[in-house]
Amino acid sequence: MRKSIRDFWHFISKHAYAVTILIFVVVVGFLDPNSYYHRYLQHEEVVHLQDEISNYQSMYDRDTKTLKELEANPRAIEKVARERYFMKKPNEDIYVFKEQ
Repeated sequence: MRKSIRDFWHFISKHAYAVTILIFVVVVGFLDPNSYYHRYLQHEEVVHLQDEISNYQSMYDRDTKTLKELEANPRAIEKVARERYFMKKPNEDIYVFKEQ
């Protein structure tokens, strides 16, 4: 037991610079709250959130355009009612096709 401890300390003292560099790389790369790994995860989250922002912005633009059209054109109200809510005129039939 004593010999193995002595051999371990001999190895550490012989390779002190390599051990120090290895410990530094492990701490800076993975263990520290500001490590490169955590920074990578935060960068990925920022990219994901920017994609969501662009999606919501495009939905907002589309809905704003539709709303302005509905306010300006009474025929647009009928178009939306017929397409989205399947409303019909008294003497017509509606057929709905769904893809599978």
